[in-house]
Amino acid sequence: MKVTRILHVSVNVAGCLEPTRDFYSTRLALESASRPTIPGVAGHWFTVDTAQLHLVDAPHRGAPSIDPTGPHVCFGVEDLDAAIRELEDASVPYEQGRQGDTVQIWIVDPSGFTVELQQDHPR
Repeated sequence: MKVTRILHVSVNVAGCLEPTRDFYSTRLALESASRPTIPGVAGHWFTVDTAQLHLVDAPHRGAPSIDPTGPHVCFGVEDLDAAIRELEDASVPYEQGRQGDTVQIWIVDPSGFTVELQQDHPR
């Protein structure tokens, strides 16, 4: 089997769908995607390049604080330094790390899910 790309990432956001949706649409400027009706399960989908982020209003075991080694999604950003300034201006807590030359920033969304940000490099 050869995996060719990520199609979507799903994040359970039990009881905090609206603030989490607002976090991704406002803080990370993700574009909403069409979502089919799923009986009994609320949610919201976003488009990220050729993949999607699915928010699902269902229970999870997310960490209550930033957890760089736990389950997370990593987004490439246009300008990591500008992203850090935006986080600081909005008083959003973050942790910074490095793997070789790659600078990493971790934040959490309102559901407690960890999000990593890295400088995106042209393909």
